[in-house]
Amino acid sequence: MFSSTSFADWKKVTEDVSGNTYYVDIENIKEHGGYVYYWILRDYLKPDKWGDISGKKYMLGDCKIFRFKNLSYSFHKEPMGKGTAEVQQPAKESQGWKYPSPDSQYASILKSVCGR
Repeated sequence: MFSSTSFADWKKVTEDVSGNTYYVDIENIKEHGGYVYYWILRDYLKPDKWGDISGKKYMLGDCKIFRFKNLSYSFHKEPMGKGTAEVQQPAKESQGWKYPSPDSQYASILKSVCGR
């Protein structure tokens, strides 16, 4: 499930109010069974409390209902998801479908991967 994104073609999609930048790997978006599988990358403006400067998520999107799930994620000490990764699976309580707020970063990302 956690394929390599070392040769990803990251396209900038949006920024948040904190100055973090969000990208989508446009070359590796996959559709299967009515769902879309995709990678997102968040570059932090400054390191978080653990010293991470970027994070990648492997996501599942439902374009018909406009919702998403986090499948796995990793945290990195270098920008653009480089360096050694700490890979994690979402906690059970956060594995369900999420519905993005209309003007959120995740709505912009889902619109991008769904072609809206």
